[in-house]
Amino acid sequence: MLKKNWYLFTPLAFVGLPALILAYYILGFGYPVNEAIEATSHFLQSKTRYAMKYSDTNFARIQPGMRGDQVFQLVGVPFERLNNDAEWIYSLPQGSTKYYHERKIIFDRDKNQVPHVKETVRGFHAD
Repeated sequence: MLKKNWYLFTPLAFVGLPALILAYYILGFGYPVNEAIEATSHFLQSKTRYAMKYSDTNFARIQPGMRGDQVFQLVGVPFERLNNDAEWIYSLPQGSTKYYHERKIIFDRDKNQVPHVKETVRGFHAD
């Protein structure tokens, strides 16, 4: 029966594969559903390059209030430091693609000018 009617599984492939990719972005990357849908729709178009020591595991360990030196120990030197050193960029698009996985840390400075993590940005960037 299955050998004869293999084509009946075709709709399952068209629905099942995107569902698996969507689940991967939600569970593996921690994206909300709307960003996971966006990432899934650009699955083969997105290309991201990360800073040298960067890892998603260590990026997830960064918490608000951490000092800048603690961030350096976890994820290393960023690609760029913008807005008077208030934003550290750890991912950029590769080549001419418009779609990539954005990783950024936003800092505040205390009265002694020591940078402390205000928030982390972890999302799918689509221009």
